[in-house]
Amino acid sequence: MTRLRSWPSLHLLAAVALTACAVSPPRPPAVDPDAAWRVRLASTASLRQWKINGKLGVRTHQRGGQATIVWERHGDDHSINLYGPLGGGRIVVSETATGAELKNNKDETYYADNAEELLYRVAGWRVPFGAMKYWILGLPAAGEPFESVIDPWGRLSELRQFGWEIRFIEYRHYDGVELPRKVFLRALTEHPAVADQNELSEGERVEVRLVIKAWSLTDT
Repeated sequence: MTRLRSWPSLHLLAAVALTACAVSPPRPPAVDPDAAWRVRLASTASLRQWKINGKLGVRTHQRGGQATIVWERHGDDHSINLYGPLGGGRIVVSETATGAELKNNKDETYYADNAEELLYRVAGWRVPFGAMKYWILGLPAAGEPFESVIDPWGRLSELRQFGWEIRFIEYRHYDGVELPRKVFLRALTEHPAVADQNELSEGERVEVRLVIKAWSLTDT
Protein backbone atom coordinates (compact mmCIF):
# COMPACT_ATOMS: atom_id res chain seq x y z
CA MET A 1 0.00 0.00 0.00
CA THR A 2 1.28 3.43 -0.91
CA ARG A 3 0.66 6.78 0.69
CA LEU A 4 0.22 10.24 -0.76
CA ARG A 5 3.28 12.48 -0.50
CA SER A 6 4.44 15.92 -1.48
CA TRP A 7 7.93 17.09 -2.44
CA PRO A 8 10.37 17.20 -0.71
CA SER A 9 9.06 14.54 1.69
CA LEU A 10 11.65 11.79 1.94
CA HIS A 11 9.72 9.35 4.10
CA LEU A 12 8.95 6.59 1.57
CA LEU A 13 7.62 3.10 1.87
CA ALA A 14 9.59 0.21 3.20
CA ALA A 15 11.36 -1.64 0.43
CA VAL A 16 9.29 -3.90 -1.78
CA ALA A 17 10.33 -6.51 -4.27
CA LEU A 18 10.70 -5.41 -7.85
CA THR A 19 7.94 -6.38 -10.24
CA ALA A 20 8.53 -9.54 -12.23
CA CYS A 21 9.37 -7.63 -15.40
CA ALA A 22 12.06 -5.52 -13.75
CA VAL A 23 15.74 -6.32 -14.11
CA SER A 24 17.58 -6.82 -10.81
CA PRO A 25 21.04 -5.27 -10.65
CA PRO A 26 23.94 -7.61 -9.83
CA ARG A 27 24.43 -6.36 -6.29
CA PRO A 28 22.81 -6.95 -2.90
CA PRO A 29 19.90 -4.76 -1.78
CA ALA A 30 20.60 -1.65 0.24
CA VAL A 31 20.77 -2.13 4.00
CA ASP A 32 18.46 0.88 4.38
CA PRO A 33 16.47 1.57 1.17
CA ASP A 34 15.05 4.82 2.60
CA ALA A 35 18.55 6.13 3.24
CA ALA A 36 19.66 5.00 -0.22
CA TRP A 37 16.69 6.87 -1.69
CA ARG A 38 17.65 10.06 0.16
CA VAL A 39 21.16 9.88 -1.24
CA ARG A 40 19.82 9.23 -4.74
CA LEU A 41 17.35 12.10 -4.49
CA ALA A 42 19.99 14.58 -3.36
CA SER A 43 22.42 13.65 -6.13
CA THR A 44 20.00 13.12 -9.04
CA ALA A 45 17.84 16.20 -8.43
CA SER A 46 20.82 18.40 -9.28
CA LEU A 47 21.07 17.06 -12.84
CA ARG A 48 19.83 19.90 -15.04
CA GLN A 49 21.99 19.40 -18.12
CA TRP A 50 21.69 16.13 -19.98
CA LYS A 51 20.93 14.49 -23.31
CA ILE A 52 19.15 11.24 -24.07
CA ASN A 53 18.83 9.15 -27.21
CA GLY A 54 16.15 6.51 -27.41
CA LYS A 55 12.80 5.31 -28.68
CA LEU A 56 9.47 6.87 -27.76
CA GLY A 57 6.20 5.03 -28.33
CA VAL A 58 2.67 6.32 -27.78
CA ARG A 59 -0.53 4.27 -27.97
CA THR A 60 -4.16 5.22 -27.45
CA HIS A 61 -7.38 3.27 -27.91
CA GLN A 62 -7.42 4.35 -31.58
CA ARG A 63 -3.83 4.41 -32.83
CA GLY A 64 -0.17 4.04 -31.99
CA GLY A 65 3.17 5.29 -33.22
CA GLN A 66 6.81 5.48 -32.34
CA ALA A 67 9.81 7.66 -33.08
CA THR A 68 13.46 8.04 -32.32
CA ILE A 69 13.82 10.75 -29.68
CA VAL A 70 16.79 12.98 -28.96
CA TRP A 71 16.02 15.16 -25.94
CA GLU A 72 18.50 17.70 -24.66
CA ARG A 73 18.11 19.80 -21.52
CA HIS A 74 20.08 22.87 -20.45
CA GLY A 75 18.51 24.17 -17.26
CA ASP A 76 15.00 25.35 -18.13
CA ASP A 77 15.62 25.08 -21.88
CA HIS A 78 14.73 21.92 -23.78
CA SER A 79 15.18 20.69 -27.33
CA ILE A 80 13.20 17.60 -28.36
CA ASN A 81 13.79 15.98 -31.76
CA LEU A 82 11.40 13.27 -32.95
CA TYR A 83 12.25 11.22 -36.04
CA GLY A 84 9.77 8.76 -37.51
CA PRO A 85 6.03 8.12 -37.91
CA LEU A 86 5.17 9.60 -34.51
CA GLY A 87 6.54 12.94 -35.69
CA GLY A 88 5.33 12.60 -39.25
CA GLY A 89 8.94 12.54 -40.46
CA ARG A 90 10.75 14.94 -38.18
CA ILE A 91 9.56 17.33 -35.50
CA VAL A 92 11.77 19.66 -33.49
CA VAL A 93 10.27 21.15 -30.33
CA SER A 94 12.14 23.85 -28.44
CA GLU A 95 10.95 25.05 -25.04
CA THR A 96 12.20 27.89 -22.88
CA ALA A 97 10.79 29.77 -19.92
CA THR A 98 8.86 32.00 -22.35
CA GLY A 99 7.12 29.26 -24.34
CA ALA A 100 7.55 26.52 -26.93
CA GLU A 101 8.14 26.37 -30.68
CA LEU A 102 7.63 23.41 -33.02
CA LYS A 103 9.05 23.02 -36.52
CA ASN A 104 8.02 20.14 -38.78
CA ASN A 105 9.55 18.66 -41.91
CA LYS A 106 7.53 21.08 -44.07
CA ASP A 107 9.27 24.08 -42.48
CA GLU A 108 6.04 25.04 -40.75
CA THR A 109 6.39 26.64 -37.32
CA TYR A 110 3.87 26.54 -34.47
CA TYR A 111 3.86 28.12 -31.02
CA ALA A 112 2.29 27.31 -27.64
CA ASP A 113 2.95 27.68 -23.93
CA ASN A 114 4.76 24.36 -23.56
CA ALA A 115 6.03 21.34 -25.48
CA GLU A 116 3.26 19.00 -24.34
CA GLU A 117 0.48 21.31 -25.53
CA LEU A 118 2.27 21.97 -28.80
CA LEU A 119 2.85 18.33 -29.76
CA TYR A 120 -0.77 17.49 -28.93
CA ARG A 121 -2.10 20.40 -30.97
CA VAL A 122 0.04 19.71 -34.04
CA ALA A 123 0.43 15.92 -34.07
CA GLY A 124 -2.35 14.70 -31.78
CA TRP A 125 -0.05 12.92 -29.32
CA ARG A 126 -0.18 13.64 -25.60
CA VAL A 127 3.25 13.18 -24.01
CA PRO A 128 3.70 14.77 -20.56
CA PHE A 129 7.12 16.29 -21.21
CA GLY A 130 6.82 18.77 -18.33
CA ALA A 131 6.72 16.00 -15.73
CA MET A 132 8.83 13.54 -17.72
CA LYS A 133 11.90 15.73 -17.33
CA TYR A 134 11.80 14.52 -13.70
CA TRP A 135 10.39 11.05 -14.26
CA ILE A 136 13.12 10.00 -16.68
CA LEU A 137 15.66 10.76 -13.94
CA GLY A 138 13.79 8.40 -11.61
CA LEU A 139 12.28 11.28 -9.59
CA PRO A 140 8.75 12.56 -8.90
CA ALA A 141 8.00 15.98 -10.40
CA ALA A 142 8.85 18.70 -7.91
CA GLY A 143 6.25 20.53 -5.87
CA GLU A 144 3.26 18.24 -6.52
CA PRO A 145 1.59 15.35 -4.62
CA PHE A 146 2.51 11.82 -5.62
CA GLU A 147 2.28 8.20 -4.57
CA SER A 148 5.39 6.06 -4.89
CA VAL A 149 7.03 2.73 -4.19
CA ILE A 150 10.77 2.28 -3.86
CA ASP A 151 12.62 -0.95 -4.54
CA PRO A 152 15.20 -2.70 -2.33
CA TRP A 153 17.98 -0.60 -3.92
CA GLY A 154 16.42 2.73 -2.95
CA ARG A 155 15.11 3.57 -6.44
CA LEU A 156 11.64 4.44 -7.64
CA SER A 157 9.88 1.33 -8.86
CA GLU A 158 6.37 2.77 -9.30
CA LEU A 159 4.99 6.29 -9.22
CA ARG A 160 1.58 7.92 -9.57
CA GLN A 161 1.42 11.63 -10.30
CA PHE A 162 -0.69 14.05 -12.38
CA GLY A 163 -3.07 11.22 -13.29
CA TRP A 164 -0.29 9.01 -14.72
CA GLU A 165 1.03 5.69 -13.48
CA ILE A 166 4.75 5.32 -14.13
CA ARG A 167 6.76 2.10 -13.92
CA PHE A 168 10.54 2.08 -13.92
CA ILE A 169 11.38 -1.19 -15.64
CA GLU A 170 15.16 -1.05 -15.77
CA TYR A 171 18.05 1.07 -14.51
CA ARG A 172 21.64 1.29 -15.76
CA HIS A 173 24.78 3.22 -14.92
CA TYR A 174 25.68 6.11 -17.22
CA ASP A 175 28.76 8.25 -16.55
CA GLY A 176 28.86 6.73 -13.07
CA VAL A 177 25.23 7.65 -12.30
CA GLU A 178 22.44 5.04 -12.11
CA LEU A 179 19.49 6.24 -14.20
CA PRO A 180 16.35 4.68 -15.74
CA ARG A 181 16.67 2.94 -19.09
CA LYS A 182 13.04 1.87 -19.57
CA VAL A 183 10.12 3.99 -18.35
CA PHE A 184 6.51 3.03 -19.06
CA LEU A 185 3.62 5.45 -18.49
CA ARG A 186 -0.11 4.78 -18.44
CA ALA A 187 -2.72 7.52 -18.23
CA LEU A 188 -5.27 6.90 -15.50
CA THR A 189 -8.21 8.03 -17.58
CA GLU A 190 -10.51 8.00 -14.59
CA HIS A 191 -8.47 11.00 -13.46
CA PRO A 192 -10.52 14.07 -14.60
CA ALA A 193 -7.52 16.14 -15.72
CA VAL A 194 -6.10 13.34 -17.89
CA ALA A 195 -9.45 12.46 -19.44
CA ASP A 196 -10.14 16.10 -20.26
CA GLN A 197 -6.68 16.78 -21.70
CA ASN A 198 -6.78 13.78 -24.00
CA GLU A 199 -10.48 14.05 -24.87
CA LEU A 200 -10.94 10.53 -23.58
CA SER A 201 -13.72 8.81 -21.75
CA GLU A 202 -13.24 6.60 -18.73
CA GLY A 203 -11.55 3.29 -19.48
CA GLU A 204 -9.86 4.32 -22.72
CA ARG A 205 -6.14 3.72 -23.00
CA VAL A 206 -3.15 6.04 -23.25
CA GLU A 207 0.34 4.58 -22.92
CA VAL A 208 3.77 6.15 -23.37
CA ARG A 209 6.90 4.02 -23.46
CA LEU A 210 10.43 5.38 -23.42
CA VAL A 211 13.49 3.19 -23.94
CA ILE A 212 16.69 5.17 -23.43
CA LYS A 213 19.67 3.89 -25.39
CA ALA A 214 22.16 6.47 -24.16
CA TRP A 215 22.46 9.18 -21.51
CA SER A 216 24.97 12.03 -21.74
CA LEU A 217 25.48 14.04 -18.56
CA THR A 218 27.19 17.40 -18.69
CA ASP A 219 26.93 18.17 -14.98
CA THR A 220 27.02 15.66 -12.16
